Amino acid sequence: MTIVEQDILLEVNKLTWQKEKKRILSIPSLQINQGDHTALIGANGSGKSSLLKILSFLEKPTTGEVSLKTVAERCSVIEKRRKMAVVFQEPLLLNMTVYDNIAYGLKLRGKKKDVAEKVEYWLERLKIGHLKKRHPRNLSGGEAQRVSIARAMALDPQLLFLDEPFSALDAPTKGQLLEDLSAIVKKSKMTTLFVTHDFSEIPFMADKIIVLSEGEVVQQGTVEDIFYRPANSAVAKLVGADNEWSGYVLKKESSAHFIIKLESGKELLVESSAGENGFAEGQGVILFARSEDLALGSAITNNLRGQIKRLSPYGWQYKLTLDCGFPVTVLIDKHSFLQLKPELGNYIDLHIVPRKIHMIKK
Repeated sequence: MTIVEQDILLEVNKLTWQKEKKRILSIPSLQINQGDHTALIGANGSGKSSLLKILSFLEKPTTGEVSLKTVAERCSVIEKRRKMAVVFQEPLLLNMTVYDNIAYGLKLRGKKKDVAEKVEYWLERLKIGHLKKRHPRNLSGGEAQRVSIARAMALDPQLLFLDEPFSALDAPTKGQLLEDLSAIVKKSKMTTLFVTHDFSEIPFMADKIIVLSEGEVVQQGTVEDIFYRPANSAVAKLVGADNEWSGYVLKKESSAHFIIKLESGKELLVESSAGENGFAEGQGVILFARSEDLALGSAITNNLRGQIKRLSPYGWQYKLTLDCGFPVTVLIDKHSFLQLKPELGNYIDLHIVPRKIHMIKK
């Protein structure tokens, strides 16, 4: 679908940002559309938090401009900020009750009408109504973050920024808050930009992804695009495509099917959407496969047999690292794990469907 002007909420044009003469960001153009739920990802030091601060008008770019399309360009920075809200990794609550913390932003922005109604609504939605008379010092980390989110949501912002809001929380607390906030965000028409370093959070919170590397946008698209068709090795690692194999095109079976010979000597059938002109015989390639896309047992093609070299729990699943003549990682569920009863040194059979392998040129 073609992006039309009225769909764009926030637009970046020829943006650069330097700090102590070091270039931190260089982004020629970027758009965030109304209603988008976008994840911003990148390695440490890639510029994620810096970009968030500039997009939320907390920092000024060195060159270029950020335009909020729902206000006139002549509007002050304060007026633009009033259309937004930011939730940081640390809750940054004031020394007042939970109720007053949530009400404070509304009063500060002059939204005095229906304050009590809005505060009570978000206390209920974030499941913290029983905490409204408590002070921040008596809250757990998860409770404090829920208050911070309620304070932001009560403002009814056009654009909500979330800067790694779950990173300081323990796993059970994070899981419950992620589930609750995901339901709220996806039900609302609010536009969100969500910074994270944990790819497992992305499907809950976003439908689009922007990938930063060394201050530049290296890939953007839907969650499916980035997860299953990463542009390079760095992007693949960020989104958990943890199988990466090098080889070359041994034979072109059809316009979409290729026999790839890996450096180990193993041959794999790959189905690629790149078409006839995408890959020539002899072309060096890199293959990516997500560990959850490998399956136990044999199939018609791409059968592998490997020795278990490492076993590790992975949430409610288990990750197995195998030596198949080349390293292979497979993710299996608890039921399969208990049924298989794998041990270090055991050999297991597995396979991968050709269309589940993503291929790029070296």
